Amino acid sequence: MMLGNKLPSFIAVPSEIIDRHIGKASGLYIKVILYILRTDEIDPAKMAGVLSVPESDIEEAVRYWIGSGILPEKEAEACLNAARKSRESSPEKEAPVTPVKKVPSPPPVSAEREEVRFLLTTAEQILARPLTSTEQQGFVFFLEEYDLPADVIVMAIEFACMHQRGNYRYISKLLAGWHEQGINTHPLAEEYIRVQTERMTHESEVMELFGIKNRGLTTANRKYILQWYQDYGYDIGIIKMAYERALDQIGQASFPYIGKILQNWHKMGLKTPEEILAGDVKKPASTGSSNSGSGNASGNGSPSYDIDAFARQGFDLPDID
Repeated sequence: MMLGNKLPSFIAVPSEIIDRHIGKASGLYIKVILYILRTDEIDPAKMAGVLSVPESDIEEAVRYWIGSGILPEKEAEACLNAARKSRESSPEKEAPVTPVKKVPSPPPVSAEREEVRFLLTTAEQILARPLTSTEQQGFVFFLEEYDLPADVIVMAIEFACMHQRGNYRYISKLLAGWHEQGINTHPLAEEYIRVQTERMTHESEVMELFGIKNRGLTTANRKYILQWYQDYGYDIGIIKMAYERALDQIGQASFPYIGKILQNWHKMGLKTPEEILAGDVKKPASTGSSNSGSGNASGNGSPSYDIDAFARQGFDLPDID
Protein backbone atom coordinates (compact mmCIF):
# COMPACT_ATOMS: atom_id res chain seq x y z
CA MET A 1 0.00 0.00 0.00
CA MET A 2 1.46 3.34 -1.07
CA LEU A 3 1.81 6.38 1.13
CA GLY A 4 1.23 8.73 -1.79
CA ASN A 5 2.73 12.17 -1.37
CA LYS A 6 3.11 11.98 2.38
CA LEU A 7 6.87 11.45 2.07
CA PRO A 8 9.43 13.08 -0.28
CA SER A 9 10.18 11.19 -3.50
CA PHE A 10 13.88 11.88 -3.27
CA ILE A 11 16.24 10.10 -0.90
CA ALA A 12 16.74 12.82 1.67
CA VAL A 13 16.85 12.04 5.38
CA PRO A 14 14.85 14.38 7.63
CA SER A 15 17.23 16.16 10.00
CA GLU A 16 15.21 15.02 13.03
CA ILE A 17 16.25 11.42 12.39
CA ILE A 18 19.90 12.39 12.68
CA ASP A 19 19.48 14.98 15.44
CA ARG A 20 17.31 12.91 17.78
CA HIS A 21 17.41 9.25 16.78
CA ILE A 22 20.78 8.38 15.20
CA GLY A 23 22.18 7.44 18.63
CA LYS A 24 19.00 5.89 20.03
CA ALA A 25 17.43 3.86 17.25
CA SER A 26 18.76 0.38 16.54
CA GLY A 27 20.45 -0.48 13.27
CA LEU A 28 17.32 -2.25 12.02
CA TYR A 29 15.15 0.78 12.76
CA ILE A 30 17.50 2.98 10.72
CA LYS A 31 17.45 0.52 7.81
CA VAL A 32 13.66 0.41 7.85
CA ILE A 33 13.21 4.19 7.76
CA LEU A 34 15.79 4.54 4.97
CA TYR A 35 13.97 1.88 2.93
CA ILE A 36 10.64 3.65 3.44
CA LEU A 37 12.14 7.02 2.48
CA ARG A 38 13.57 5.49 -0.69
CA THR A 39 10.49 3.52 -1.81
CA ASP A 40 7.74 5.76 -0.35
CA GLU A 41 5.85 2.66 0.82
CA ILE A 42 5.43 0.41 3.82
CA ASP A 43 5.39 -3.25 2.82
CA PRO A 44 6.47 -5.40 5.82
CA ALA A 45 6.67 -8.58 3.73
CA LYS A 46 8.93 -7.00 1.12
CA MET A 47 11.15 -5.29 3.71
CA ALA A 48 11.42 -8.53 5.70
CA GLY A 49 12.71 -10.27 2.58
CA VAL A 50 15.21 -7.51 1.75
CA LEU A 51 16.53 -7.21 5.32
CA SER A 52 16.27 -10.94 6.19
CA VAL A 53 14.30 -10.42 9.39
CA PRO A 54 10.79 -11.44 10.54
CA GLU A 55 7.87 -9.23 9.55
CA SER A 56 7.12 -8.69 13.25
CA ASP A 57 10.49 -6.89 13.60
CA ILE A 58 9.62 -4.68 10.63
CA GLU A 59 6.27 -3.78 12.21
CA GLU A 60 8.01 -3.00 15.49
CA ALA A 61 10.42 -0.64 13.69
CA VAL A 62 7.58 1.07 11.81
CA ARG A 63 5.73 1.69 15.07
CA TYR A 64 8.88 3.17 16.57
CA TRP A 65 8.95 5.78 13.78
CA ILE A 66 5.23 6.36 14.14
CA GLY A 67 5.69 7.03 17.84
CA SER A 68 8.59 9.34 17.09
CA GLY A 69 6.46 11.42 14.73
CA ILE A 70 8.57 10.65 11.67
CA LEU A 71 5.88 8.58 9.93
CA PRO A 72 2.28 9.79 9.61
CA GLU A 73 0.31 7.63 12.03
CA LYS A 74 -2.93 7.21 10.09
CA GLU A 75 -1.33 6.22 6.79
CA ALA A 76 1.39 4.05 8.35
CA GLU A 77 -1.08 2.12 10.52
CA ALA A 78 -3.28 1.61 7.46
CA CYS A 79 -0.32 0.04 5.67
CA LEU A 80 0.39 -2.30 8.60
CA ASN A 81 -3.27 -3.31 8.89
CA ALA A 82 -3.49 -3.99 5.16
CA ALA A 83 -0.36 -6.16 5.31
CA ARG A 84 -1.77 -8.08 8.29
CA LYS A 85 -5.09 -8.72 6.55
CA SER A 86 -3.23 -9.87 3.46
CA ARG A 87 -1.29 -12.43 5.49
CA GLU A 88 -4.41 -13.69 7.25
CA SER A 89 -6.36 -14.10 4.02
CA SER A 90 -3.53 -15.81 2.12
CA PRO A 91 -1.88 -18.31 4.49
CA GLU A 92 -1.07 -20.68 1.66
CA LYS A 93 1.43 -18.18 0.26
CA GLU A 94 3.50 -18.27 3.45
CA ALA A 95 3.56 -22.07 3.86
CA PRO A 96 6.38 -22.83 1.39
CA VAL A 97 8.68 -20.29 3.07
CA THR A 98 9.53 -22.65 5.96
CA PRO A 99 11.10 -25.96 4.83
CA VAL A 100 9.90 -29.09 6.59
CA LYS A 101 13.33 -29.80 8.06
CA LYS A 102 13.28 -26.50 9.98
CA VAL A 103 9.95 -27.09 11.72
CA PRO A 104 11.50 -28.10 15.12
CA SER A 105 13.63 -24.93 15.41
CA PRO A 106 11.10 -22.03 15.49
CA PRO A 107 9.78 -22.51 19.08
CA PRO A 108 13.07 -21.87 20.94
CA VAL A 109 14.02 -19.06 18.56
CA SER A 110 10.61 -17.46 19.07
CA ALA A 111 10.85 -17.83 22.85
CA GLU A 112 14.30 -16.29 22.90
CA ARG A 113 13.19 -13.40 20.71
CA GLU A 114 10.16 -12.85 22.94
CA GLU A 115 12.41 -12.63 26.02
CA VAL A 116 14.65 -10.11 24.26
CA ARG A 117 11.63 -8.06 23.25
CA PHE A 118 10.28 -8.13 26.82
CA LEU A 119 13.67 -7.05 28.19
CA LEU A 120 14.19 -4.13 25.79
CA THR A 121 10.59 -2.93 25.96
CA THR A 122 10.51 -3.04 29.76
CA ALA A 123 13.91 -1.33 30.01
CA GLU A 124 12.62 1.56 27.88
CA GLN A 125 9.55 1.86 30.10
CA ILE A 126 11.64 1.99 33.28
CA LEU A 127 14.17 4.45 31.83
CA ALA A 128 11.33 6.47 30.22
CA ARG A 129 13.24 6.85 26.97
CA PRO A 130 14.30 4.83 23.91
CA LEU A 131 17.37 2.67 24.40
CA THR A 132 20.54 3.50 22.52
CA SER A 133 22.01 0.83 20.28
CA THR A 134 24.80 0.35 22.85
CA GLU A 135 22.25 -0.26 25.59
CA GLN A 136 20.25 -2.66 23.45
CA GLN A 137 23.31 -4.69 22.54
CA GLY A 138 24.58 -4.57 26.12
CA PHE A 139 21.38 -5.85 27.73
CA VAL A 140 21.11 -8.63 25.14
CA PHE A 141 24.75 -9.52 25.86
CA PHE A 142 24.02 -9.97 29.58
CA LEU A 143 20.95 -12.03 28.66
CA GLU A 144 22.62 -14.34 26.16
CA GLU A 145 26.29 -14.46 27.14
CA TYR A 146 26.06 -14.11 30.94
CA ASP A 147 22.81 -16.13 31.16
CA LEU A 148 21.15 -13.54 33.37
CA PRO A 149 17.34 -13.92 33.06
CA ALA A 150 15.42 -10.97 31.64
CA ASP A 151 13.56 -10.39 34.92
CA VAL A 152 16.86 -10.21 36.84
CA ILE A 153 18.24 -7.62 34.40
CA VAL A 154 15.01 -5.65 34.75
CA MET A 155 15.40 -5.71 38.55
CA ALA A 156 18.91 -4.28 38.21
CA ILE A 157 17.63 -1.45 36.00
CA GLU A 158 14.83 -0.68 38.48
CA PHE A 159 17.28 -0.69 41.41
CA ALA A 160 19.64 1.69 39.60
CA CYS A 161 16.84 4.10 38.67
CA MET A 162 15.45 3.98 42.20
CA HIS A 163 18.73 5.48 43.39
CA GLN A 164 19.07 8.00 40.52
CA ARG A 165 21.75 5.99 38.73
CA GLY A 166 19.88 5.04 35.60
CA ASN A 167 22.86 5.27 33.26
CA TYR A 168 24.12 2.29 31.31
CA ARG A 169 27.65 2.47 32.71
CA TYR A 170 26.41 1.95 36.29
CA ILE A 171 23.83 -0.67 35.30
CA SER A 172 26.38 -2.69 33.32
CA LYS A 173 28.83 -2.68 36.26
CA LEU A 174 26.01 -3.79 38.55
CA LEU A 175 25.07 -6.66 36.21
CA ALA A 176 28.70 -7.72 35.82
CA GLY A 177 29.00 -7.82 39.60
CA TRP A 178 25.84 -9.91 39.90
CA HIS A 179 27.24 -12.36 37.35
CA GLU A 180 30.47 -12.72 39.34
CA GLN A 181 28.57 -13.18 42.61
CA GLY A 182 26.20 -15.74 41.13
CA ILE A 183 23.14 -13.51 41.53
CA ASN A 184 21.15 -15.03 38.69
CA THR A 185 17.67 -15.68 40.08
CA HIS A 186 14.79 -13.46 41.17
CA PRO A 187 15.10 -14.37 44.91
CA LEU A 188 18.87 -13.75 44.95
CA ALA A 189 18.46 -10.39 43.20
CA GLU A 190 15.65 -9.49 45.60
CA GLU A 191 17.84 -10.26 48.63
CA TYR A 192 20.74 -8.22 47.19
CA ILE A 193 18.44 -5.25 46.65
CA ARG A 194 17.03 -5.57 50.18
CA VAL A 195 20.49 -5.59 51.77
CA GLN A 196 21.81 -2.73 49.64
CA THR A 197 18.71 -0.61 50.17
CA GLU A 198 19.04 -1.11 53.92
CA ARG A 199 22.73 -0.16 53.78
CA MET A 200 21.99 2.98 51.76
CA THR A 201 19.25 3.96 54.20
CA HIS A 202 21.62 3.63 57.15
CA GLU A 203 24.35 5.64 55.39
CA SER A 204 21.84 8.33 54.50
CA GLU A 205 20.70 8.57 58.13
CA VAL A 206 24.28 9.01 59.37
CA MET A 207 25.14 11.54 56.67
CA GLU A 208 22.10 13.62 57.61
CA LEU A 209 22.99 13.43 61.31
CA PHE A 210 26.62 14.40 60.68
CA GLY A 211 25.66 17.16 58.23
CA ILE A 212 27.56 15.58 55.32
CA LYS A 213 26.11 17.16 52.18
CA ASN A 214 28.73 18.01 49.58
CA ARG A 215 30.70 14.78 49.49
CA GLY A 216 30.30 11.04 49.74
CA LEU A 217 31.41 8.67 52.46
CA THR A 218 34.87 7.14 52.51
CA THR A 219 35.39 3.39 52.63
CA ALA A 220 36.39 3.71 56.30
CA ASN A 221 33.21 5.67 57.07
CA ARG A 222 31.09 2.95 55.49
CA LYS A 223 32.83 0.25 57.52
CA TYR A 224 32.06 2.12 60.74
CA ILE A 225 28.40 2.56 59.80
CA LEU A 226 28.04 -1.11 58.84
CA GLN A 227 29.54 -2.12 62.19
CA TRP A 228 27.27 0.19 64.20
CA TYR A 229 24.08 -1.07 62.59
CA GLN A 230 24.88 -4.68 61.71
CA ASP A 231 27.37 -5.83 64.36
CA TYR A 232 26.18 -3.76 67.32
CA GLY A 233 22.52 -3.67 66.36
CA TYR A 234 22.17 0.04 67.11
CA ASP A 235 19.77 2.40 65.38
CA ILE A 236 20.13 6.07 64.47
CA GLY A 237 18.78 7.10 67.90
CA ILE A 238 21.66 5.39 69.74
CA ILE A 239 24.18 6.66 67.18
CA LYS A 240 22.87 10.19 67.76
CA MET A 241 23.55 9.81 71.49
CA ALA A 242 27.16 8.81 70.74
CA TYR A 243 27.43 11.68 68.25
CA GLU A 244 26.27 14.19 70.86
CA ARG A 245 28.58 12.64 73.47
CA ALA A 246 31.52 13.12 71.07
CA LEU A 247 30.62 16.76 70.52
CA ASP A 248 30.47 17.30 74.28
CA GLN A 249 33.80 15.56 74.93
CA ILE A 250 36.02 16.62 72.02
CA GLY A 251 34.00 19.23 70.16
CA GLN A 252 33.87 17.38 66.84
CA ALA A 253 32.15 14.46 65.11
CA SER A 254 34.94 11.92 64.65
CA PHE A 255 33.99 8.55 63.18
CA PRO A 256 36.74 6.71 65.17
CA TYR A 257 35.80 8.41 68.43
CA ILE A 258 32.07 7.79 67.99
CA GLY A 259 32.92 4.22 67.01
CA LYS A 260 34.83 3.81 70.30
CA ILE A 261 31.86 5.09 72.31
CA LEU A 262 29.49 2.66 70.59
CA GLN A 263 31.97 -0.18 70.97
CA ASN A 264 32.14 0.40 74.73
CA TRP A 265 28.35 0.52 75.02
CA HIS A 266 28.12 -2.73 73.07
CA LYS A 267 30.69 -4.44 75.30
CA MET A 268 28.77 -3.30 78.37
CA GLY A 269 25.57 -4.78 76.95
CA LEU A 270 23.81 -1.41 76.80
CA LYS A 271 21.12 -1.65 74.13
CA THR A 272 18.56 1.07 74.81
CA PRO A 273 18.78 4.83 75.50
CA GLU A 274 17.55 4.18 79.06
CA GLU A 275 20.26 1.57 79.69
CA ILE A 276 22.92 3.90 78.31
CA LEU A 277 21.80 6.82 80.48
CA ALA A 278 21.74 4.60 83.55
CA GLY A 279 24.78 2.42 82.93
CA ASP A 280 27.34 4.49 81.05
CA VAL A 281 28.84 6.11 84.15
CA LYS A 282 31.52 5.05 86.57
CA LYS A 283 30.97 4.64 90.25
CA PRO A 284 32.17 7.59 92.35
CA ALA A 285 35.79 7.24 93.43
CA SER A 286 36.25 6.05 97.02
CA THR A 287 39.11 8.45 97.67
CA GLY A 288 39.22 12.16 97.42
CA SER A 289 41.75 12.13 94.61
CA SER A 290 40.73 14.14 91.59
CA ASN A 291 41.76 13.87 87.97
CA SER A 292 39.75 16.71 86.53
CA GLY A 293 40.06 17.14 82.80
CA SER A 294 41.45 13.65 82.27
CA GLY A 295 38.13 11.96 81.46
CA ASN A 296 38.74 9.31 84.14
CA ALA A 297 36.36 8.26 86.93
CA SER A 298 34.94 10.97 89.10
CA GLY A 299 31.86 11.47 91.19
CA ASN A 300 30.07 13.61 88.59
CA GLY A 301 28.89 10.83 86.25
CA SER A 302 31.80 10.83 83.79
CA PRO A 303 31.61 8.38 80.88
CA SER A 304 32.94 4.83 81.04
CA TYR A 305 35.59 5.53 78.41
CA ASP A 306 38.86 7.37 78.92
CA ILE A 307 39.52 10.26 76.49
CA ASP A 308 43.25 10.33 77.29
CA ALA A 309 43.52 6.57 76.92
CA PHE A 310 41.72 6.79 73.61
CA ALA A 311 44.24 9.37 72.40
CA ARG A 312 47.16 7.23 73.61
CA GLN A 313 45.95 4.36 71.43
CA GLY A 314 46.92 6.36 68.39
CA PHE A 315 43.64 8.09 67.52
CA ASP A 316 44.18 11.71 66.63
CA LEU A 317 40.48 12.60 66.71
CA PRO A 318 40.28 13.80 63.07
CA ASP A 319 37.49 15.84 61.55
CA ILE A 320 34.77 14.02 59.65
CA ASP A 321 36.49 12.57 56.63
